[in-house]
Amino acid sequence: MSRKNAVPAWPVIGLTFDGDMAVADAAGVGEPIRVAAYPDLATAAGAAAAAAARRLNVPRCRVQGVTPDGDVWMMVVDAEAETLEELETGGEEKQARRGSSFFRGRLSTVPRQWWLVIGVSVVAAVAIAVVVVPRGMLPTPVVGKPAAVDEAPAPDPGQLPVSSPTGWDTYARWVIEAEKPGAAAILAGRDVMVLADGADVIAVDAKTGRQLWRSGTAGNVTALYAPADSDVIYAARSNTGVSVIDRSTGKVLTNGETSARNIVLGDVPFAELPGQAGAVLVGRSWERRQVPATAVPIGTVGEGLVSVSVEQSSVWVTTSDSPVLPEAVALGAPAEGLSLSRIVAFVDGRLILAWADRFGPKTYTVDAVDEAGRLTRESTFDATGRSSGTATVDASAGLVGIGSLLLDLDTGTVTEAEQGTVTARAGFGWTEQSGDDRVRISPDGTTLPMRSGAVIPDVILPDGRAVVRAAHGSDGNAYYVLEVQQPTPTATPEPSPTDGKGE
Repeated sequence: MSRKNAVPAWPVIGLTFDGDMAVADAAGVGEPIRVAAYPDLATAAGAAAAAAARRLNVPRCRVQGVTPDGDVWMMVVDAEAETLEELETGGEEKQARRGSSFFRGRLSTVPRQWWLVIGVSVVAAVAIAVVVVPRGMLPTPVVGKPAAVDEAPAPDPGQLPVSSPTGWDTYARWVIEAEKPGAAAILAGRDVMVLADGADVIAVDAKTGRQLWRSGTAGNVTALYAPADSDVIYAARSNTGVSVIDRSTGKVLTNGETSARNIVLGDVPFAELPGQAGAVLVGRSWERRQVPATAVPIGTVGEGLVSVSVEQSSVWVTTSDSPVLPEAVALGAPAEGLSLSRIVAFVDGRLILAWADRFGPKTYTVDAVDEAGRLTRESTFDATGRSSGTATVDASAGLVGIGSLLLDLDTGTVTEAEQGTVTARAGFGWTEQSGDDRVRISPDGTTLPMRSGAVIPDVILPDGRAVVRAAHGSDGNAYYVLEVQQPTPTATPEPSPTDGKGE
């Protein structure tokens, strides 16, 4: 790599095109910079990228250009000269460039820093807004399933095409393409991340992104779960079954077919079946459980299926397919005059219920449930006048979003957003309303503002990086692993003539 092109990996400016405008995103700092194509789109691209570099207070930095058809080009911008040039990455890049004889022939007499400018100008002349770099300069995509981690290449870095979540940069250390990423990424221990791509389940090294294995299941995967202290991964396929996969090898142990109304993953997955019945996945097979009349199955405790009846204010834990049901356990109202109004959520053996009087919701309760059906009340909190939409659950962090509330089950802390619905995910609460009031809520109650269009992470890795799903190109999708956002350098004020002197 030449000294001239030795630029750090961060920050990375995103460069895209919107009609006759060049749009540069200064690594998430401030709003994107838009420059009209005058006198041409090439000049606008250089000017926009240079303005973004100046905002970041760097003389030279990396630029990732994304074309409308999804091609990605890595470049370097010179903030003073307002020029773009190719990014040299060493032997691989030089070898690839030797294959681009067409561009070398056309541009051999032109200084290298103008290759991109002229390329963009030529394309702009025919009204196609793209950043042009010889295609041979890009690494060849790896096709197939690596046999061993040592042979698996690390995925390429990239730039998130949408606003990043608060706390993370738009620069992605690596990007894994997925045609149908229908399930949120999960962690299986500290070192392995598990992803879904249509009917495939993929395990990658959480530090490097190198693929460990890829396995096909019996249908499109809609949810993933890795039980703690277990050697399997569960992959739900909508309401048609659960595939059980060996965590180390990726071998599909069973495809666990069933016909269910709903399937929920957990340490022991369960399925709600037609005919007032349920089933739990024990090992590699489903075991049927009877569900009492008027009750609905909500989760499992061990191998027992937990069912709750709002009408009867009762809970049952059934551990076999016996037609003789266990004794019902009454759900105690938190105060006189309140009746059970709805089941909010069931998280890691804890039952969250809403209680109301004739004027509306009044109290939420949290009760621990054991396999014998015993209840232990852990906490109560006020629900008066608060919205009661569908709850979202982040089981690994013990968080529940209930309307405008974020509940931390481990500490009993409740935080209320000023407006909007809270989604619990990746260890935080994220409000969904549009506008400047959108926030990210920490379990301790602190909040940070967010952009209205920012994506919400699936999971946060042990080293602090966030994993998100977003579009990749014109018709693709991908998992992006985002770096923790670096602080923007601030100028040190000049000392005042009176500093350190007496009055």
